[in-house]
Amino acid sequence: MRSDLNPYRSFRNPARRAPVWIALLASTAWLAGCAVAPGPSPEQASARAERQQELTRLTRWQAVGRIGVINGQDGWHANFQWTQHERDYRIDLIGPLGQGRVLIQGDGQQVTIQTQDGQSQTAPDPDSLLERTLGVRLPVEGLRYWIRGASEPGPIAALQTDASGRLLRLEQKGWILEYPAYSPSASPALPTRIVARRQDLSVKLVIDQWTL
Repeated sequence: MRSDLNPYRSFRNPARRAPVWIALLASTAWLAGCAVAPGPSPEQASARAERQQELTRLTRWQAVGRIGVINGQDGWHANFQWTQHERDYRIDLIGPLGQGRVLIQGDGQQVTIQTQDGQSQTAPDPDSLLERTLGVRLPVEGLRYWIRGASEPGPIAALQTDASGRLLRLEQKGWILEYPAYSPSASPALPTRIVARRQDLSVKLVIDQWTL
């Protein structure tokens, strides 16, 4: 029998065939690693886009509730009232760090923070100013969108919605946000509980009342 026609010839020396099998296995693993998780259905994508537009048009509102912040080993909680009118906003924090009351006012260009003792500071960046005042860096500009259950304009790392387009989980700007509950009476449906995490910083919001 001619050796080149012997069907068992290629298996006589497994060592010679090993690189081929290794290459095949590597290719299979690479293809598996490139598999993409299924995206939202067309219906979900449409519901999400419609809801995002609706929430973006919602520029005048007030939220009243409670906030809890855990920053490493430290933490504090407070009642809050957030009033938004286009780009202008006013956030009243009552009770953080035993300060009694902290008033935050901004217009998209600069922010002013006034404490219970009458001290006032102004800066263009609300996050940095809050860090100096309360010892924690909160994403005020992002929260302006996130508190409504909308993503902030810009890149999104990950996003999960329900069949109605409501946010369940959002990853943006290094923050992971989860939305366990929505108001059954508000139209559009607005969050009543939000949990936001970034590294060792955790922020929990409970919204007791929405006024549109």
